[in-house]
Amino acid sequence: MQERGGFGPRVPSPRTRTRPRTRLLPPLRPTMRELVLAGMAAAAIAAALLSAPRSGVGGAVVPGGGTAAPVEGQRSPAHTATAVPTATPSAIRPLAIPTAAPLAPTAPPPVRKPGAVDPDPSTNHVAVIDGDSGAVLFQRNGSAPVAPASLTKIMTAILGIEYGNISEHVRVDIDARSLPDSTVMGLEPWFDITVQDLLYGLMLPSGNDAALAIARYVSGSDNAFVTLMNQKAAWLGLRSTHFANPHGLDAPDHYSSPQDMVTLARYGMKYQTFRELAAARRYDIRESNISYTIENLNPLLWAYPGADGVKIGYTENAGRAIVATAARGGHRVYVAFMRSQAGLVPDATTLLDWAFSSFSWP
Repeated sequence: MQERGGFGPRVPSPRTRTRPRTRLLPPLRPTMRELVLAGMAAAAIAAALLSAPRSGVGGAVVPGGGTAAPVEGQRSPAHTATAVPTATPSAIRPLAIPTAAPLAPTAPPPVRKPGAVDPDPSTNHVAVIDGDSGAVLFQRNGSAPVAPASLTKIMTAILGIEYGNISEHVRVDIDARSLPDSTVMGLEPWFDITVQDLLYGLMLPSGNDAALAIARYVSGSDNAFVTLMNQKAAWLGLRSTHFANPHGLDAPDHYSSPQDMVTLARYGMKYQTFRELAAARRYDIRESNISYTIENLNPLLWAYPGADGVKIGYTENAGRAIVATAARGGHRVYVAFMRSQAGLVPDATTLLDWAFSSFSWP
């Protein structure tokens, strides 16, 4: 059985309503004016595509302009190397905020103290990385592809922030009850909530329903959004990552690595909105027709001093997974691992304590 995309108990659908549920109406037939406008838009897009310069062989258009080289590096055995596809321009919302610059070191790396001994976590898929320099402090199979579970939602949240207006209201078409064995925020088709509500529902209770709602809001369809996810991964240089869905449920061509997930989280933390999402312990949804509170399933936020993110996950293939971060003495460390045997808090605590005690920062 396919396990859920987040780690922890399922979040029940909200009970508070101020109006009765209604039967959804069948889709309306387009008017002649709408058909004409759609035809004109399609013709304009076709003309733009024909006149646009081609990228190099295997290149891909990336957010912010330019092209990206074909994704190289380790892949799952079933993967066949292909160029990263380009999403249909008409399907993607325009950027709501400028895309942050790619990651670059902002400080020299920390220095390992003499006699410091390597940690011994209960997983063989782990990376510990300095936040400012990006230096790898410790790793085991850190760049090897493995199922990422709901750590996938870090990418979904980033694209929701970059392309979405967080105060905009979205009429969802997702019913959480149609997603068995999933963690959900509890969406129902009559909900009229904001993009901000969806982002918190994505990151705190790890809502697979929120992931689908954000994907369709940004790109119009799940497939177009997945294309955008892979374009962004290529732009960020995530060489061991390929996405097949926006929520992280196990799929043959859906994988990442601990180091790639830290790179993604470090990029997301450049945005104030993302930092608030990652650190929030609970969030109140208060709209005209719904009212309830969601809580963060990340136990490290309560268990480790200075922890302020980022995301947890669980599936059969990924096991217990987390991207964790904490700051101490003005220095930030990231930890990412999948397939933990001891559990999220024990392994994350061991690795964070080791990093802060085994290195000194210039």
